[in-house]
Amino acid sequence: MEEKRKIELLTKYLDLDISHDISDFENVDCVIYCESTADGYEVWVCTNDSRHPSICEDVYYYDHDLPEAFEEQVKYGDTTFYIDADIYDDCYFEDKLQDMFMERVDEIYTDCNEMTQEEINYLKEEYGIEDEETETA
Repeated sequence: MEEKRKIELLTKYLDLDISHDISDFENVDCVIYCESTADGYEVWVCTNDSRHPSICEDVYYYDHDLPEAFEEQVKYGDTTFYIDADIYDDCYFEDKLQDMFMERVDEIYTDCNEMTQEEINYLKEEYGIEDEETETA
């Protein structure tokens, strides 16, 4: 199963919408972007309040912390995100989404009705998933 398909299944399962379109900046639950400090340093922001981010809680000194911050926001119930495209690529968000898929593969397998038989067979083989009928037989 291709990486993009796993991400697609995960985003459908969690009802996530990830946008890189700047026009969505103020219309999402959470925004992740880069900002410059007064003295020219870069910091990264992950916030629910795009107009008033909290310096103590929403600003990160290291960009590699952003995928974990994203995952926390998902756990808190955020479903719509604006993530700057460069940050999305540079910080390996797709790897984080892959990890999130693997953590939930049993749930996705059980609850997702949009998989082909080939995809179902792949998940069974790759992740050792057994059907309830197989377990009781």
